[in-house]
Amino acid sequence: MPSPDSGSSSAPSRHTTGSIAATLRAELIGPSHLPISGLAAIDGASRGDLTFIRSSKFAAHWARSAASGALVTRGVEVHGHDPSSRALIIVDNADVAMVTVLRLFMPPKKLFQPGIHPTAIVDPSATIGHGVHVGPHCIVGADCTIGDGSVLVAHVFLGDEVSIGSITTLHPGVRVLDRCTIGNACELWPNTVIGADGFGYVPSPDRQRLLKIPLIGTVEIGDAVEIGACSAVDRGKFGPTIVGDGTKIDNHCQIGHNVTLGRCVIICGVTGIGGSTTVGDGVVIAGHVGVADNLTVGAGATLLAKSGVFSHVPPGETWFGSPAGPYKDQMRSYAALRRLSDHLRRVNRLEKAAGSKGTVPSEPDNPDDD
Repeated sequence: MPSPDSGSSSAPSRHTTGSIAATLRAELIGPSHLPISGLAAIDGASRGDLTFIRSSKFAAHWARSAASGALVTRGVEVHGHDPSSRALIIVDNADVAMVTVLRLFMPPKKLFQPGIHPTAIVDPSATIGHGVHVGPHCIVGADCTIGDGSVLVAHVFLGDEVSIGSITTLHPGVRVLDRCTIGNACELWPNTVIGADGFGYVPSPDRQRLLKIPLIGTVEIGDAVEIGACSAVDRGKFGPTIVGDGTKIDNHCQIGHNVTLGRCVIICGVTGIGGSTTVGDGVVIAGHVGVADNLTVGAGATLLAKSGVFSHVPPGETWFGSPAGPYKDQMRSYAALRRLSDHLRRVNRLEKAAGSKGTVPSEPDNPDDD
């Protein structure tokens, strides 16, 4: 059992500062025998916890932290460290090293036994691979294909002619509608919907109603894709909506019809991407971003949180704001807005002085007013 004063993430105390340093091939400053039973943020850590220090901002908290050890990015100075009682594990990048350490402390992954639950409904024409688990109350439609080792946890719906690759996991409530394709080693979290109709309407000739545009395309999701809870990827109008290999989509995201997402794209929560937009390889889209229809976001670009994107983004650039623009341009604009209140106060003072004296007094030039 973990120690009673360990942090919120815990595992049996089979790890020590020395064993973790050895796993990471890292430099150890301090005792190697200290037991590590949990992981925690530096301010909330207790004895037996391992925390991380990626910058001087975090290093300033080390002296008052109760953590037994810390992963430290090489080059960050940690003042007040006592190597006789606590340990620093020096690594090239504390965030990357923490990924490895988190795997050490993960609880055992639940194993799903191959087979079809008695409450599941599987069409006789479906092809079920070796070692597949079809859980309670799942529905598998006609002519579906499920690859070896895949898991439908529970209450999963697959429409007709759906293809699921090997070792893919669909969590409770996932819906994959007709003719859509999911690749290998994917993970779709609860209540994800793949292949719903896109949002497309045109006014009727008499302008008295809206005519729904039929969408006859599909969705093609590549390998090693992860899609968070309650997100949706809409089917294309003609061809497919495409999600490239290795792309990761957070919770509550909307991917419109005929969007193409490249490889290893990161899309954070509450983001919406309008129809027929192309997002290049390696793009990072932060939370609560909106991208309009028919745009291109170039490979390696970054869209910062709450950006509203209404024009094409060149490759490799960082944009933010609404309407979004290049980072440096937007920073200059925001700096000008912050100075605007000072200019308004100056104008008010001049107007009041002119009203009381009948003339406008001169003021010395201020280089910031340019």
